[in-house]
Amino acid sequence: MAKILKKRILPFNGKVLVNEGDIVKPDTLVAEMFYIGERPFIVNIADKLKVELNEIEGYLTKKVGDTVHSGEIIAIKKTLAARMLVESPVSGILEYISPASGGVIIREKVDRNEIGPVTINCAKVLDIPPERLKLNLDKHKGEKVEKGGKIASISLYAGISVKYCRSPFYGEVVNIDFKTGDVVVKRPVEERKLKAFIPGKIKEVIPERGVIIETEAEIIYGVFGFGGEKWGVLGKDIVIFDEPIKRKEFESLKGKVKGIIGPSLSMEEFKDIFGDEIRKGITKENDTGITIILMKGFGRLKLDEDSRRKLNKYTGRLVTIDGRTQIRAGVKRPEIIIPEICNIS
Repeated sequence: MAKILKKRILPFNGKVLVNEGDIVKPDTLVAEMFYIGERPFIVNIADKLKVELNEIEGYLTKKVGDTVHSGEIIAIKKTLAARMLVESPVSGILEYISPASGGVIIREKVDRNEIGPVTINCAKVLDIPPERLKLNLDKHKGEKVEKGGKIASISLYAGISVKYCRSPFYGEVVNIDFKTGDVVVKRPVEERKLKAFIPGKIKEVIPERGVIIETEAEIIYGVFGFGGEKWGVLGKDIVIFDEPIKRKEFESLKGKVKGIIGPSLSMEEFKDIFGDEIRKGITKENDTGITIILMKGFGRLKLDEDSRRKLNKYTGRLVTIDGRTQIRAGVKRPEIIIPEICNIS
C-alpha cells in the first residue's frame, strides 16, 4: 500500500460539495455542475451597414472582450439622411472581429436563472383556437428552435402577411398542449454530478472545479480496458477471469456484475461484444454497462500466476476500477485501485 492522490475535476466550473478534511466514500457526491451551451452568434456588420468588409472596425461601438446586451447597439453608420444601426441578437461577450468576413462573433452568456423551461401560449399569440395550433406548427416536440425562431405561424390576409409565435431563446420544444395552446421550450442543459470514486480524505478543494482525495491504496494497471468508473467487492461485483473473455460468458453476467478483470479478449470476441469500432479515441465510449479490464491485451492469453495471486489476495475487498484507455493522444491505462479502507457501507 502507498499514499495516492486522486484528482476529481469537473469539465466546467460548478459547485464543490465537500470541505477539506472530510472523509468520503466512493459514492460520496463531491461536486456538481450545470453546463449551459453558450453558443457563438455571427453578426454580419458589413452587410447590415452596406460597407466594405475591412471597414467594419471603424463603425463598431464595442471591442473584443466587451460585454453586450441583447438589443444593444454594436455598430453605427451615420449618413446625411439617417443613422444605420446594428443591434446584438443576444447578451454575451464580443469574442472576435473579422475584417476578412465583415462580421463579429458574440458568445452568448446565459444567466443560470434563465435555464428553466418557459411556456409560451402560441394559440393566444396567433389568435387561434388551441385545437388549431397543430395545423400551424413549425416546430414539434423534441425539435430544437433558435432564439427568435418560429415555433408556429399563420398567414393573414390571403398570405399577404404572416404572424409568428417565436422562441425567446435557443432551446428544445419539450411539450405542446393542444387543449390550452401552450408550448414549453427549455434550454439544453447538461447536469454533471461527480462522485469521489475512491474512499479517503479530502486533501484539497479546488474552488468551483473539484477536489483532491488522499488515500492509502495499491494500484494495479491493466493493458487495455473498456467502460468507465465502477466500484464494488472483488469476486462479487467485480469478477476475475483466468481464461480469455468469451461473449457467451460476458452476456451471462449482464445485470449481475459491474466489472470483469480478465487476461485477454480476441478480436473476434471484441467485434461480437462492441462491434468494429473503438469510438472517440478513449474507450469509455465502448461501454456495455460492464467495465472490462484486460491484463494482457488482445488475443487468447491466460492470466499469469503473478497477476492471479495478486488479485486473489484482495478477494472480498472493496476495489475501484476504471477501464478508460487513451488510444490516440497521450497515455492512459486502465486502473484497478485497492484502497486500504475496505468498508463501503
